[in-house]
Amino acid sequence: MAVITICREPGSLGEEVAARVAGRLGFSLVDKTRLAQLSGEMDLDEAGLRKVDEAIAGQCRQIDAETEACARLLQDLIAQLAEEQDLVVIGRGAQGLFRDRPGTLHVRFIAPRKFRILQVRTHERLSEREAGRLIKSLETERARYLRFLYHLNQADPNLYDLTLRMDRLSIEQALKLIVTALDEMGLRQVPRDRIVKDLLPQMPEKRDSGRFANAAEKEFARFLEFYRIPFEYEPRTFPLETDAQGRITEAFTPDFYLPEQNLYIELTTMKQSLVTRKNRKVRKLRRLYPEVNIRIFYQRDFYNLLAKYGLLAGKLGANES
Repeated sequence: MAVITICREPGSLGEEVAARVAGRLGFSLVDKTRLAQLSGEMDLDEAGLRKVDEAIAGQCRQIDAETEACARLLQDLIAQLAEEQDLVVIGRGAQGLFRDRPGTLHVRFIAPRKFRILQVRTHERLSEREAGRLIKSLETERARYLRFLYHLNQADPNLYDLTLRMDRLSIEQALKLIVTALDEMGLRQVPRDRIVKDLLPQMPEKRDSGRFANAAEKEFARFLEFYRIPFEYEPRTFPLETDAQGRITEAFTPDFYLPEQNLYIELTTMKQSLVTRKNRKVRKLRRLYPEVNIRIFYQRDFYNLLAKYGLLAGKLGANES
């Protein structure tokens, strides 16, 4: 198993080389298109994905909890993909996510500004001034993204194993250099668990005393009862992993089941340690039990539902435990 991360200055041909590397090696390419395809597994719509994909609007200290959780969900999804396949990851803070991990190669693409402006002008059909502005905007967004997620400076050379100056290399030459580095370092022989073990450590979920785990579940149950929507609370546990003796080592129990809709619902109010854990388990469940219809209900979904029925003014402000 191996993971190659690609950090690229705008217009330095990083995306083009990354696609060629993935094709040559048979690795899965993680880019904007791939993440858009997978966003449904996080119950994240296209607008929500655009909001947090390599871009964090405003000042980092002013980021709301939902935006932060969605941004970190992308990191969780990339980590989950690394558990299953070899990857070439374009941007998305991957040099921070997989920093100093065995089995990883971190590559940075650079080029003089004049070269990059020419590439952006050609690709995007922009004027020289427009291309310069776009490059500046992307540079700022990507640097802020990595700083927000991992408190790292994108320009720090210590984050990268290989830096390629693309005004002096062809795409094919860059491709050969990356493949050679991968093979010479023996990265494809590294066991998968060494790459992903404890990559995103999970926190155990605390439960209140009583029937429901937290205030959000109590409020949701009251909503269902008020509108006479039949439901069952934690009616079924799904095994997700077993050991060599067949004993269950990981399982998942969704919060609610709505029999009339044949729908399982898992609630979360965006506390990051729980969002990550629940998203990971829901994705495993969907893969192992494709016939099961399940949805994660985020805080925005819950409040939108209350607003739809005129109940938002009386919502609980409690956080998930």
